[in-house]
This record gives sequence, C-alpha cells and structure tokens, in this order.
Amino acid sequence: MSTLRTPIVVAGAGPAGSLLAIYLARQGHDVTIYERRPDLRTSDVDAGRSINLALATRGIVPLVEIGAIGRVDEITIPMRGRMIHAENESTAVLQPYGSQAHEVIHSVSRNDLNAILLDEAEATGRVRIEFERQLETVDFATSTLTFHDGSSEPFGVVFGCDGAGSPVRKAIEAAGSCTSHTEWLDHDYKELTLRPDADGMHLLDPNALHIWPRGELMLIALANPGGDFTVTLFAPKAVFADLTDAAAVDEFFTAEFPDFAAMVPDLTDQFAHNPTGPLGTLRTDGWSHDDRAIVIGDAAHAIVPFHGQGMNAAMESARALAAQLANRPDDVTGAFRRFETERRPDTDAIARMALDNYIEMRAGVVDPDYVAQRTLALELEQRHPTRLSPRYNMVMFSTMPYAEALQRAVRQKEIIVDALTDPDLDVDALVRELPPLPALDPLADPEALSVS
Repeated sequence: MSTLRTPIVVAGAGPAGSLLAIYLARQGHDVTIYERRPDLRTSDVDAGRSINLALATRGIVPLVEIGAIGRVDEITIPMRGRMIHAENESTAVLQPYGSQAHEVIHSVSRNDLNAILLDEAEATGRVRIEFERQLETVDFATSTLTFHDGSSEPFGVVFGCDGAGSPVRKAIEAAGSCTSHTEWLDHDYKELTLRPDADGMHLLDPNALHIWPRGELMLIALANPGGDFTVTLFAPKAVFADLTDAAAVDEFFTAEFPDFAAMVPDLTDQFAHNPTGPLGTLRTDGWSHDDRAIVIGDAAHAIVPFHGQGMNAAMESARALAAQLANRPDDVTGAFRRFETERRPDTDAIARMALDNYIEMRAGVVDPDYVAQRTLALELEQRHPTRLSPRYNMVMFSTMPYAEALQRAVRQKEIIVDALTDPDLDVDALVRELPPLPALDPLADPEALSVS
C-alpha cells in the first residue's frame, strides 16, 4: 500500500496530459508537466499535422466535469452528419449522424483546445508546466528523468501521456512490466488546407464532416472557425509513392477529387511541403510499473483516426485513471492495475472499431447495403430508443464502455441484416429482446452541455 510518491510528474502536455494533471491537482497533488514542444499558446505550431479533431461525448464529459466546457464551446463547430461527395455525382448528400438533438460531433482545433486545458491546469495553482523539455529516459533505480539536453530531474511517480513513441512506456518495458507492438496499416495520410473565400467564409457547409469516398482511399474535411477546412487524404502507401511531382499530384486530384482540386489553387505546393504520416495501432500489455509509472492515451493504446476517438478515448482514460486514484489513494499500485483491467477491453474494442470504420468511410457510405442497414437502424432507434442505438452513435454520443458498444453492435447488425433479408421477420420483437441501453452519464445529458 502506498500513496502517490513525490515529485509527481506528467510527461506530455497534450489534451490527455493536461487533463490528467488537472484531475491530480484537484485531488490535492502538486504536479510538474514536462513537454518537449514550445508553449503552443505563444509559438507557431508545425503545419500539416493534426490541426483539428472531432470532439465527441467521451471528451465532452470531462470538460464539463472540470468546468471548461464554456470556453470550449466558443471554439467548436457542430457537425450533424457526413456530407458524402460520391464519385461522378455533382451533388453532395448529407447522411445525418442520428435523430436526436445531442447526436452531434464537434470540429475543434487541437491547439485551441489544448491551450484551454493548459490554462485550466495552471489555474489550479498546483500545476507547473516546463516546455521544451524533451524526455529521453526514465531511471527507476535512481528515480531520475533525463532530458534531451542532458539535464535531469527527480521523480516519484511519472504518468506517461507522451504519445505512441513514449519514453515512459519504453522504461516500463525495460523494467519487464510491459510488452508492446505496433500493427502498421498499409496506408498513410497527408493533411492539407482548404482556405476560406475572399470574404472569409467557408467554401463548403461547415456543419458536416465532408467525405470523398473512393474505395481504397478517401479525402475528408473538417471546418475550422476561421473559415478554413482541415483536409486529410488517406490512401495506400503505393498511391503516395506515385505522387512524386507536381504533375502527378495535379493529375491524381483532378481525376479523383476534381471539385476539391478546383478550390485549392496551391494544392501541389501544399502537397509537396506537408509531411506524410504513417497509420498504426499500438497494442500494449502492461501499462504500469509498480507504483512508479503508468501510461495512458496514445502511449498505451494509440489507434488509427477513423472513428474520431483517439483524443476522446485518451481523455476518457484520464478521467478513469483519476477516478481509480481517488477511490484508493492509499493503494497506487492497485489503482494502476485496476485501471488497466477495467480499461483495456474498451481500448481494444475501439481499436478494432476504428479500423472497421475506415472501410465504412472510404467505401461503405456509398454502398447500397450499408445505406439500407443504416436507414433501418435509425428507424429502429426511433421505435425502440431504450433498446437499440447504431454502433456509431453508441461510440460517439454516449459513455457506454467501448467493449459493450462493440458487443451490442454485433448483435444489432445480425438482426438488421436478417430483417433486410427476410421481410416477414418480426424485427421489433427481436429488438425488444435486447437488453436495455445503459443510462446516459449525467454529465452527458444534452441539457447539461454548453456545446450545442
């Protein structure tokens, strides 16, 4: 049995690290955050990577809990569905996410959200943030953190919120408490910008997630408050390998996404200068080492971005870990282990669903069978709101454990496919046999949310 050893350190000042530091501070702890990048509130960020994200219920709930939702509300753009730009179709079609008012996801600048969380952390009076301190190694024998510039600092316990390449996780692995591997996808991504028109207005409907599905590849666009869109191309590595010069890039976009290409006069320049990123799923067994260290978020369970849940899952994990520590502050080792036992089935489930959603987004959304299944699912949800919810909605608009959402989704799909195959099937009777949906988290009640 032990309480949190001091000094208490959080490695990484991203959304998960900042949020966890806030929770720890509110439990009465003094916390130091070490962040390898400069303070994003006072310096420019690198272009071409993770400019904006989809904020959903699992990320909104902790923001409500810490009292930051009002400020976040001011920087989000609600998206009520997918706007599908089908191949060879002149008109885009909106596929609503759901039939209920709260079934909305929110486009948010990663940096603007992160800045709010950094402010909230410092406002506790218990969190000190040191920027441009790139962690290199963690030595449990000497309780020392060593940084890229050769400096070192003592630690009692370190929380690794330092991304998929986490030095904290590597130290836990070296101590024999953890194993990990990354399953790389044979696809990469590149981010681009669709700038506003001459009047500073969005060139596309800002209240939708725009998708250009093309079977093995896709383009997506999320609106930013400044009138621009963050646009991401996801494609097989072989496609990127062929796009080696301006002529090839121009030919590719003109053939695959002509409407988009016509709106971006500097497309080839952006493509040449913005980095291409890999996509992978990190699988980790053993998230902690005694009462000395633990990893959360991408450091423990990095996933591909196709369900918009990477940040949301990490923030939900920070909340869950803080709850375990609050429940047993005298048993840190046990709290760490219980957190992994409780959380890992859910992070495994969202990793699987994120991969499945890639196929759905790049091809399924224009498949007649998918459209029919989605339509029937929404109809059944309206008829049986306490029994059935589409998988996407359970993931995005509830705090139902991911593992439960996956299990329910498998059974629901069986019912829906059977109903579409057999028109005489009593589908309503089968839905009534499903267990009731879990109660909505009180903090996820639409009336409690400022984000609208």
